[in-house]
Amino acid sequence: MYFYGPVLSRRLGFSLGIDLFSKKTCNFSCIYCQLGKTPKKRIRRISQINWTEFKKELRNILKKNLKIDCFTLSGSGEPTLHKNLDKIISLIKKETKNKYPICVITNSSLLYKKEIRKELRKAEIIIPSLDAASFNLFKKINNPHPQIKLSKVIEGLINLRREFKGKIYLEIMLIKGLNDGLKEIEKLKKIIEKINPDKVHLNLPIRPTPEKVNLPSQNKLEKIKKIIGDKAFLVTPSLKAKQYKDSLKIKEKILEFLKRRPANLEELSICLGENSSLISKHLSMLLKEKRIRKRFHKGKLNFLIND
Repeated sequence: MYFYGPVLSRRLGFSLGIDLFSKKTCNFSCIYCQLGKTPKKRIRRISQINWTEFKKELRNILKKNLKIDCFTLSGSGEPTLHKNLDKIISLIKKETKNKYPICVITNSSLLYKKEIRKELRKAEIIIPSLDAASFNLFKKINNPHPQIKLSKVIEGLINLRREFKGKIYLEIMLIKGLNDGLKEIEKLKKIIEKINPDKVHLNLPIRPTPEKVNLPSQNKLEKIKKIIGDKAFLVTPSLKAKQYKDSLKIKEKILEFLKRRPANLEELSICLGENSSLISKHLSMLLKEKRIRKRFHKGKLNFLIND
């Protein structure tokens, strides 16, 4: 399956996710990644899409008239590692008659390549990330493929802004004790000024992570926001959204959701548009069947798919 959701996004509303990879495919292994560690970091782009199946699945989803605010290329890894992104975006636009904006969430690693920036021009929104201004922190937080250099990442972001006519929302994932120091933020601010994004999203690793990470205090977050300036805002969890329903069975909906990211009971209830007691009942069944597992994270009980 290439599509999942729509998933309730804190920034994009109901986002219909597009996953181009059958398993995690990335050139980073970030310490905060909700998908876990990257088994093997890769640098070469690949093509896995079956165009006929992709189109068929998309048409079937559109027939359901789901609540969709945007299409988002993200999923199980780094989307720019897939070839022909421009053709994929064009196909979606054609099938949807340009009804929805298309967003690409990227770790920014390959934006220094002109052909990739060219492929992304057909999107309306790009959310690239930049978590560090210094190489040591970049290596510690993002754990990139050896061929990826921070200077190249920054170069790519600057060139993207010069060429891309849509919206750019630069994301910084803030981790206590690593990149939340005010000196590091001052360095980041200088780089951000060169990139000139439309907005700066200050995000937090609130989902289960492969390594233990801590969140900055609210006071520290406000200081960081003030340093970065008017374009910065805090991306905080928001569970207020209209519910949606589709024809899939509850268990299948839960499993499909958890394949993409961990979630707690409240999130599953709202995102799947079902009563929490009903979701809880099915979660218990899935736990007994050993198809999912549970884990406490930041004081909340999260559910994860079993590999």
